[in-house]
Amino acid sequence: MSVRGGRTASENSSPRGSEEMYLMRRRDSRSSKAYRATRTFVSLTGPAGNIGDALIRRETLEWSMGTSDELVAYMGDAPDVWLRQLGLPAEAIVLRNKKSVPRWLRLLLLAPRRPVLVFEAGEIPLDRGNGLRELVFLVETLVVRLKGGIVVRPPRGIRAPSQPALAIHRLAARLSQVTLWRDEATLRTARCGRLAPDIGFSAGSRLGLPWGERPELLVSLRGARPLPDADWLATVREAAERAGLSIRTVVQVREDESRARELAQLLGGEFEAWGDTDPLAQEERLRQRYDAAQVVISDRMHVLVLAALSGAVPLELVPGPTMKITEAFAAIGLHGVSVDSSASDPTRMLAALLPTPERASEVSERVRHAAATLEGIQHEIRDAVRRARA
Repeated sequence: MSVRGGRTASENSSPRGSEEMYLMRRRDSRSSKAYRATRTFVSLTGPAGNIGDALIRRETLEWSMGTSDELVAYMGDAPDVWLRQLGLPAEAIVLRNKKSVPRWLRLLLLAPRRPVLVFEAGEIPLDRGNGLRELVFLVETLVVRLKGGIVVRPPRGIRAPSQPALAIHRLAARLSQVTLWRDEATLRTARCGRLAPDIGFSAGSRLGLPWGERPELLVSLRGARPLPDADWLATVREAAERAGLSIRTVVQVREDESRARELAQLLGGEFEAWGDTDPLAQEERLRQRYDAAQVVISDRMHVLVLAALSGAVPLELVPGPTMKITEAFAAIGLHGVSVDSSASDPTRMLAALLPTPERASEVSERVRHAAATLEGIQHEIRDAVRRARA
């Protein structure tokens, strides 16, 4: 099924005016019968209740905008609100649910010469059962390359690699002109491409409040994991008291709302529900909270990415932290983000929870450099598309 949705050109906030270029080319192409419009394909699936996923898909869409006259976006089973969260232009051809996959493939096969294919950013599951899906993606890559087009794989991380999915994925990645990985471990596993910051770091830095005027310590933990133990709770409370900060729990993923409520009660802090708030309004409200926080504790990577963009110090303070967050921040040169609360003594935990203004400045500097790197990559992609069509 195909629908058209999203914001109009006047409502899109792209800083580079990509959508206006896109619409202008659409008009120009329609005025010339001899002209065959170029076409860009982008995958933008995701759950509407996860602001981090919406963030990285929106930035992926920005990389796609203006690269062709026509934009074809595959959204999977995402609801209407997801289209608004991403800000899809009204002129885009939007394909919904798995029944539209044959049409996606048909449009790709029949596309004019030199199409652009942009895969979605984020985590790639390559565990057993994903071999067929990876084979389809390999075929899509081959089709675009045979048509003289450009294949872009934004910064991604590989999860649970297994054969044959990993072997197929490696081949497809090698055949793509732009293959980026968001951490060193994935780069070693893939054996091709290059390291790049997580695409979420291109979402725009915010000044926020000056360090000494930030009144809060924020907590946002996954609801699917066990509650922190008594020592963790006591240390967080002590750190907030020492720093003169109030504790607030916030919700960036809807399924974590109950956990945020529990933590607020256990920490003696304030709970801020998502409730019926529109996802775009919730995202802006969260970013304003991060603007006013000194420290943000989370085991969700894009909570910490948005926190860092607002000038807060990101901290993964959990028992047995995964390497996902550690390595993604190490890729931008920021170390010490993850602290194992089960292995650390209270002194080290308190030190992490009581960062200095110098640490905050280091975070902001690394984030600015990551954003500049991503902007440079986007220019490289557009230059590659122009060269292919010259």
